[in-house]
Amino acid sequence: MTQAPSNAKDKVEQTDNYLLQLIRQGDCMSFTTLFKKYYKVLVLFAHSFVKDKDVAEDLVQSFFCKLWEDRLTMAKITNCKNYFYIAIRNRCHNYIRNNKLIPVPFPDNLTEDNLLSTIIEEEISVKLIEKIQLLPEKCRNIMLMKIQGMDNKTIAATLHIREETVRSQIHRGKEILKNHFQMAYPALWIVPSFLESIFFF
Repeated sequence: MTQAPSNAKDKVEQTDNYLLQLIRQGDCMSFTTLFKKYYKVLVLFAHSFVKDKDVAEDLVQSFFCKLWEDRLTMAKITNCKNYFYIAIRNRCHNYIRNNKLIPVPFPDNLTEDNLLSTIIEEEISVKLIEKIQLLPEKCRNIMLMKIQGMDNKTIAATLHIREETVRSQIHRGKEILKNHFQMAYPALWIVPSFLESIFFF
């Protein structure tokens, strides 16, 4: 009898590995599922190195194309998520080297722990934008302006409202987002500090 996965992480890895098995057999739906699951966060991850959205998208798209093209000869992957992130990191490194750009430091001692930390931050960044889009209109607009780097005074002047209103809406938005992420990721101490670092509270 097959032993059930011991935790959520095991279940995710088991699902991803099963999808990879189906991809090796030419299953397009499984490929699409993995693509949709990882595309946004991998683009964000690539962008942190190449600092160009179009290039980041091209690198991730070419990675998935290569994954599909080589599906029959693909080596066995024991950790799909780690494999994807390391592959994208290497593609970014090659792009920077081949185009003689100023390199972003790449950690030589990339371990599962610090890779996991990076993955968590990239995934939360994507989810953060998605959840901001669901906030009430006034709160949403102010929060989007905030993450673009605008200060409260500028936001107030742009929207023709008082700074007190801006602060109130930011506080409201932050509390909604914190509650969501603390419920969605109860074991991740990184969430509160991560949100605070984004909104400069």
